[in-house]
Amino acid sequence: MLSTARLTPEAFASARAFLLERGRPLEAARFRHAFEGGSAADVLDALSVYRNPDGGFGRALEPDVRAPGSSVLATGTALEVLHDLDVPDSDELLDGAATWLRENLHVTLGGSVWPFLPPEVQAQPHAPWWSQVEPEAFAAAFGQFRVNPRAGIVARLHRWPELLPEGLLAQLTLETRDAILAGLEPGDVNGHAVAALFAQTPEVPEHHRQPVLEYLGDVLPERVASTPEALAGYGLDPLHAAPTPASPLAHALEEPLAAALGHLLTSQRGDGSWGPTWDWGGTFPDVWPEAEAEWRSVRTWEALRALRDWGRVKQR
Repeated sequence: MLSTARLTPEAFASARAFLLERGRPLEAARFRHAFEGGSAADVLDALSVYRNPDGGFGRALEPDVRAPGSSVLATGTALEVLHDLDVPDSDELLDGAATWLRENLHVTLGGSVWPFLPPEVQAQPHAPWWSQVEPEAFAAAFGQFRVNPRAGIVARLHRWPELLPEGLLAQLTLETRDAILAGLEPGDVNGHAVAALFAQTPEVPEHHRQPVLEYLGDVLPERVASTPEALAGYGLDPLHAAPTPASPLAHALEEPLAAALGHLLTSQRGDGSWGPTWDWGGTFPDVWPEAEAEWRSVRTWEALRALRDWGRVKQR
């Protein structure tokens, strides 16, 4: 049974102050929009800083990759922001991102996929798991990109189907569904998260979503982090699989969700922030502090949104 413990007004104020005073402008704008009636235009302005002339996004929007050039990793992150804002299909940032994604779709024997990063990213500071010293091993480590990042991008593009050529979105959706149902490796943290997004996005046709939902309902209870030790490390956070009480997967994950919410309430730092549960293992030591600070901005925004969505923020 889910606890009713909530973030205190003082803890909320501390997190708010951290975001607005020390966070990135993007997370600060997202917070103001979500909690204080702030302008969506301010969020878009902050997001546009990461946009490149080719329409794609880069510039360390995803803090673990510092390359300025456009990547699927960063453009997919931008698509998440645009989806959250429910921008119209006429939005300039959305149109540019969709065009860039169409142009950078790779057709392979296993279907059409988006490789996370272009080769030139290797020359810029990045987390060790994004290393492309051995390109074939890199692609293999991410399952040839058949689920991650494809499932997340496809799920969100269903909000604006007219942005892809006729028939392409249907093809991508079918290929994504089949790739998930072929089975996910138990340790594929982000693969499960984007599969859950695919299965719970209402715009994705039900006959594609439902079998994925059933599959995840079977495997996720044993694969999500559910202990304080697991939640403090790098693993599949049940809140990423069921971000709100209305999530179809929430019932199957009731006990892990209770543990995850409890962990959020007890893991806030003294400065009001939440931090990443990973580091770069000593690579690019001069750059990691900057990336870590940006992750604290991202993680604090995500923590506050999750606690709010689960009714865990106490109002004065």
